[in-house]
Amino acid sequence: MGQGDFNVNPVHRYRYIVPVAAYVVSLPLKAVYIKLWPHRAESTWPLQLAFFIVNSFLVAFYGWIVYRLLRLYSNQLTAILIGLIVVLTSRWAAYIAGLPLTDSLYLIAIAALLYSIKTNDKILFVLTVLLGGLMKESFLLFAPLIFVAGPFNWVIRTGLIVLSICILFGEHAIIDALFPFQEIAGVKSESLMDILMRTTAKTFETALDLISVRGIGEIFTVLGVFTFLLAYGATNKECRNTWKTSIEKYYWVFFGCILIHALISGDVARMFYFGSACYGILVVKVIDVVLSKNSFNELFTLNKVK
Repeated sequence: MGQGDFNVNPVHRYRYIVPVAAYVVSLPLKAVYIKLWPHRAESTWPLQLAFFIVNSFLVAFYGWIVYRLLRLYSNQLTAILIGLIVVLTSRWAAYIAGLPLTDSLYLIAIAALLYSIKTNDKILFVLTVLLGGLMKESFLLFAPLIFVAGPFNWVIRTGLIVLSICILFGEHAIIDALFPFQEIAGVKSESLMDILMRTTAKTFETALDLISVRGIGEIFTVLGVFTFLLAYGATNKECRNTWKTSIEKYYWVFFGCILIHALISGDVARMFYFGSACYGILVVKVIDVVLSKNSFNELFTLNKVK
């Protein structure tokens, strides 16, 4: 798609924003390649580097939004920075930034949605809900979250969801009209029934994987060693109380939406990383508790021998 070919897998052919941006960035890069490495100029090297530049910028912008979000939950700079480190040092952050994927823009849409809900930012909320589906069709899976949380009443939020669906289908219709799909080897169109059957089978398969050792290992790769911070918070009464009193209940709905992403996709770890902003908030509250005087002493002071 970065080369103008929309005759690709139907799952990807409507996610054109990042590929088009990468193509634009690749044009001056190609001129540089012609000067320095002429034998690579006509290959995909300039486009691959352009994807890396665009996705790295977008992941960095995602990190900035997450930073702004974390500041709303803590006034401890140390806790905020640790929470941000947890989010941006995940292997999946490097994966999304380094490969020609479109997930970087989707991360921004998710973070913007959470930030607009928390800050009651009506303009950002409307823009995110209406345009989120253009970042990735699975944004519509956040419809339950949009329905229960946001700066407007539920009637207006429901209307925004409907408009978002209309915009998404309109975009699909325009692309199909401009670039008619042609079946070629390895690429074929699917009916709605085909998609439903494939998704159902994948959901059951993924659900079984989640309770396996392999599935648990996949989940561990989302945050790596920082997973133990969440484990500590889950087993510490003061941390649990802080989570209950400081973090809104709608994050349960948000996590449910992330779980649906994982079950439908089958790419469990990458889908769970889409919830990294939430994990960052949980970590921030854990660090807040740890940095408080009493909990810090409790964690690092050995019990006295009687």
